[in-house]
Amino acid sequence: MPRSDFSRVARRSPPCRLALVAAAATLASLLAACGSGDSPTPAPPPAPATLAGTAAVGAPFVDGQLRVIDATGAVVAEGVPLDAAGRFSAIVLTGTGPWRLEACGWAAAEWTCLQSVAYAAGTANVTPLTTAALVLASGTPAEELMAAAAPSAAALATAQGTLASSLATLGGGSVDYFGGVLDAGSRTGYDRLLDAVQVNMGSDGQPFVQLTPRLGSGNVFVQSGSAAQGSLSATGAAANLPLAQLEALFTRLNSALVSEVACRHATTGLASQLADDARMSFGPEPLQGAAAVADVLCTFFSGREPGSPEVVGPVLWGSRLMSPVLGRCDFDGDNAVCGVSLVLRDGEGDVSELGGGLAVAYRAGQWRLLGDRHAVGVTASASVQRDLRIDGASAVAHYDRAFAFEVPALPGLACARVSQQDAAGNRVTLAFYKRHVRGEGEGEPERLSLWTNGSGGPHASTDPASGSTRTSDDTWLFLPEGEAGDAAIRNFLRGGRTVTVDLYADTACSTPFDGPATRVVVDVDGVAPVWSALPDLPWPAYTATAQLALRNLVAAAGTATPLELAWSFPRGTIGFTEAFVCTDRALCGVGGSGRVAKRELRPRARTVGFTVLSGAAVTAGEHKMAGLYGRWRGLGVQANMTSCPGVPAGERCR
Repeated sequence: MPRSDFSRVARRSPPCRLALVAAAATLASLLAACGSGDSPTPAPPPAPATLAGTAAVGAPFVDGQLRVIDATGAVVAEGVPLDAAGRFSAIVLTGTGPWRLEACGWAAAEWTCLQSVAYAAGTANVTPLTTAALVLASGTPAEELMAAAAPSAAALATAQGTLASSLATLGGGSVDYFGGVLDAGSRTGYDRLLDAVQVNMGSDGQPFVQLTPRLGSGNVFVQSGSAAQGSLSATGAAANLPLAQLEALFTRLNSALVSEVACRHATTGLASQLADDARMSFGPEPLQGAAAVADVLCTFFSGREPGSPEVVGPVLWGSRLMSPVLGRCDFDGDNAVCGVSLVLRDGEGDVSELGGGLAVAYRAGQWRLLGDRHAVGVTASASVQRDLRIDGASAVAHYDRAFAFEVPALPGLACARVSQQDAAGNRVTLAFYKRHVRGEGEGEPERLSLWTNGSGGPHASTDPASGSTRTSDDTWLFLPEGEAGDAAIRNFLRGGRTVTVDLYADTACSTPFDGPATRVVVDVDGVAPVWSALPDLPWPAYTATAQLALRNLVAAAGTATPLELAWSFPRGTIGFTEAFVCTDRALCGVGGSGRVAKRELRPRARTVGFTVLSGAAVTAGEHKMAGLYGRWRGLGVQANMTSCPGVPAGERCR
């Protein structure tokens, strides 16, 4: 890596002279230096200026690496590994400051990159709050911070002050985001502040930062150069919540996941670490109780299906649960239920999530794994997709934004209303979900389906008396293109990132559900950007060779055909974890016959090699699609490269 050398000038003792020296002390030192004619001993060179710090989101980064560049963009250090606590040290500063830092690593099941800055040697932490302060101080989106000049120290101090004022009620009024003491995973001090707040960033005309509390209520939305909108308030019981004990719970859970014997041990096994009322959804009938949940999880880790001795999946013993990323906490007196990530890392470094919407419970002075956060296992997530058609004179991009609201089809549950809160605190209906009427030969639905306007597309009807469902388990709510779909996005940004799901026993959506809950408030994983910001996401750029390879892909039926693809990231990074190839988009889902190749990826990958195996012949002129999937800021992201010469130019490949 290029590095400028320090000028090292040895300090030398004054030259020996025969002249009298007035001061006796000076004379003594000169005589000592001259000795009996020996050369003076040079002083050691000054120690190089170095950086140290921690990269964390509350939990430390896992498998993280650090990159440092100077003010000119010259690389000072790259590929520097972070230790198990997310720490780095002894980064020798070269070039001219200020120096920009970027740390990337696993935070829960998402590959995350965060940025920071150092104006001098010393401490430089890298956290969501350092990134947020840089966004506000510079007016630059987070994905462009490493390519843009660092803001002035004064501008950064002003931005940090804006954030600190909003976070004061959560105990973050005096934390130094960049140079403060940060012990990742300790759940105390600075680290507890990272646990206490979810930091989201994006652009809507100007870059923005959104703060949503995990240990309180409220919402703050602030754009670069503008005053903060909204406020946060802390929950009184949160001050005494012993978050530090979460690490001890996960240590005990990992001890129970060493082997099946350990998992099923009567006193220290998995059941002993579960809440008495543990629950977990496996199909429409959720499991209830610590014994039932532990039994199924131990069976799952053995690679078996419940009730079968045959190993049909990966054996996961020895995998370890990563330090959890905290979600929103709900309090009932001294008791609390907090969302957490439950993410496994196996011996080869691969990361997988055990499920979404999971939680731990603090009761009677102990943390226990609860399983499903809500008595009705509802989940909510957001995704975006880009289709880049590459078979014309120039590539043409098309975009989609969607939410997935998954409501289990419990017995007696006929309807669910999903609503959000706008900036004024009003409830706004997003969609209704109902039980799809089964056709002949269809099995029982696992989830309620979107209530559509009857046009045949995924367009929601907000009138429970008028509409229809399309298929079983139809959970996706697609937003209209352009400004028409931005209202729902802006409500999430300014009104908070949760949805309220009201449950009903009748198709008219008027009689409350006679079940474990009639209403649940659910956090949304990720929020799609406004339409104008979609092209500016860190989409991958496929190489010209990759585009040509997909267009020219030819395969005989039943034969294995190689396909190599490569891409780069001109703007930011997305940690893609899956790649696939399809020849029939309608059958491109997991397990569909149109999906002719699939590979899992490491998030640092920039190339992938496939072996395409199609049941039917593939010709150069047919529809083909290569896709990459990953998560970015909680958002599911799919980047498709498509070729369909038979479709008129400019139209989307369908």
